[in-house]
Amino acid sequence: MPTNSQSSAEPVSNFTALSKINVNQHTEKKGRFTYLSWTFAVSEAMKADPLTVWVFREPMFFKDGTMMVHCDVTMFGKSIYMFLPVMNNSNKAISNPNAFDVNSAMMRCLVKGIAAHGLGLYIYAGEDLPEEEKQAQSSQQQSNQVGQAPSQPQQTPKDNRTQEQLYNDALSAIKNAPDTNILKIAVKKFKGTVYEVGITNACRARADQMGWPTKQNTNSNQQAMHH
Repeated sequence: MPTNSQSSAEPVSNFTALSKINVNQHTEKKGRFTYLSWTFAVSEAMKADPLTVWVFREPMFFKDGTMMVHCDVTMFGKSIYMFLPVMNNSNKAISNPNAFDVNSAMMRCLVKGIAAHGLGLYIYAGEDLPEEEKQAQSSQQQSNQVGQAPSQPQQTPKDNRTQEQLYNDALSAIKNAPDTNILKIAVKKFKGTVYEVGITNACRARADQMGWPTKQNTNSNQQAMHH
């Protein structure tokens, strides 16, 4: 019979094991958002715990015609409740959704509930890789994505990327920025360009996501990023 310490440690172990699974090969990009295949999520959940069950609650209707779906997912003896609006691919709630819209939202809510148990949870943080693989990417590589030359005083090949390519690469680097240095580089590089607002918003979103404190009365780059 397991001891109390073994019993209390088991859910953490299960979550950790699921959170390490790289699900990138089973995702689909729709608009600006990434979705995990519900068939893969259910398959992996059942492999991890054959007693996995889920129950959909009655949907909630709102006066503007939008709808919220609800799902309880039980794995390893623990039930987690999740809810999700019926949305389009821009993550905007749909008024008077049809049966297909509701079905899609229910499956996405199910996947979200399974993610709360660990599988593919990193997708909801806007990440591209599980934590262990993400740590293998160096801060220097992300600096180069923004367009910053390597720190070594040496000649480097001319960057032939277009401004739009540089912008898209910068957004990718900002989304995975390990510290505020990447944000400062991006703000400085695109200041005064047509991409300044997009870069500023992306930096602000990353700072808010990571809980990085903002400093008042610093240089103008930081002020542009946080206002």
